[in-house]
Amino acid sequence: MPPKHPFLLYLRSRLSVALAATGAALVVLSLALLRGHSLIPVVVIVIVYAAVTGFVFFSRSGAREIVREGDEDRLAMVRRKIAHYEGLRDRISVLRLGDERVSKAIEYFLQESGAYLEKCGELTSYSPLANERIERVQEICQVFLGERDEESTGRRYGVPGSPEAPAGDAAEGFARDILECAGVIKARTVEDLLGMTDEERLEITKGLEETK
Repeated sequence: MPPKHPFLLYLRSRLSVALAATGAALVVLSLALLRGHSLIPVVVIVIVYAAVTGFVFFSRSGAREIVREGDEDRLAMVRRKIAHYEGLRDRISVLRLGDERVSKAIEYFLQESGAYLEKCGELTSYSPLANERIERVQEICQVFLGERDEESTGRRYGVPGSPEAPAGDAAEGFARDILECAGVIKARTVEDLLGMTDEERLEITKGLEETK
């Protein structure tokens, strides 16, 4: 997929900035040295700069600069994604769940998601499926804690028909779902991140940008 704004990407590239700095320096020199006779030289410099910019933009050098800037944008997007899911994991890690089985499942999830996110940072890549499982674990914890709070409130005030605590089979189910998510994250770390070349990872980041 071609970049959406190739000329803007080119203008912020190092090559373009260098050309602009050179043109600006020549304009300043003309104004300083020629004083009242600098109008024509300045106009000539501006015209030459515009012509060179147009020529370079459509050249291979310009294309390389555009690709390089586009790749940097994609990598920045990936880093923001990684930081977002690191934040989700941190919020999950401080939850007080009050059930040993669920807490043990969360410990395993934190271990696998921590290894996954560390590898994401090293490779500047990520797995959409693994990220979805991190979100799912957060939702599972929210539902679990919500059921515990509702049961606790109902029991405290004697509300008829209050749900039972999410213990026993219910807590076991929550723990099982968390373990399943952790297993998927572990598998995705191996299959989606490890063993790929830099070129393959870059292609993945390009695909992720196209599906945003």
